[in-house]
Amino acid sequence: MHLKARLETGGIVYGLFCSTPAALSVEIIAAAGYDFVVIDLEHTLISTEQLAAMLLAARASNIAALVRVASPHQILQALDAGAEGIVFPHIHSAQEARDAVRLCHFSPLGERGLNATLHTRYGRDDLARFTSIAQKCTLVVAMIENCEGIENIDEIAAVEGVDVLLAGAADLSQSVGLPWQTHHPDVRKKVLLVRAAAERHNRIFCGLPRIAGDFESDYHNSVRMFILGDDRGITRRAMASHLVQHQAKVLEQ
Repeated sequence: MHLKARLETGGIVYGLFCSTPAALSVEIIAAAGYDFVVIDLEHTLISTEQLAAMLLAARASNIAALVRVASPHQILQALDAGAEGIVFPHIHSAQEARDAVRLCHFSPLGERGLNATLHTRYGRDDLARFTSIAQKCTLVVAMIENCEGIENIDEIAAVEGVDVLLAGAADLSQSVGLPWQTHHPDVRKKVLLVRAAAERHNRIFCGLPRIAGDFESDYHNSVRMFILGDDRGITRRAMASHLVQHQAKVLEQ
């Protein structure tokens, strides 16, 4: 079942940002039991060849792959290579949200370019049928990361074809003049405005827990999609904990 269908059934799904440019990273995330991975092109130097390998690894490992893009030209390439959806950073306005939908979907909802790709076994399957299937399976995720996006949140959430709203607390904190103070009350208030808009417009809100209590708050407010961090940070913390355990054994001697 595609990730979009799972979300529509109301099931809870867990994902991670993947910033390590390796197919092995995707395979490890899948082996750990996560439902989806967000391959991050915005803050990394992941190449097109690495992205293709990572998307192939996702298909082989039976984990849904979304791609956070840094540039519009990456959207079609990622979708054609197997991404189930696109995460759009820094959505400021309804027009930008409409552009995101247009680039992700085929007609009549959008203008995604037509081609015979792996989705149709390179033309072996019915191409016209695939365009209909793709609309049911492709996720459009709008990240709200600054004050302008917050001011326009209802217009953004109302755009047909926007499936998920995701609040980027880090950049929101910078936008309000409080860099990295992601749990300052002013920043938290704006994150909650995104969640409320998603509920009003029947969109999915994706939670991004940062401290104890975040997950519980979102879950008890009917949030069922979560990104639980970044593979690099989780790996560093696990390695540091592993080291500390062995250092403690030396001190016990």
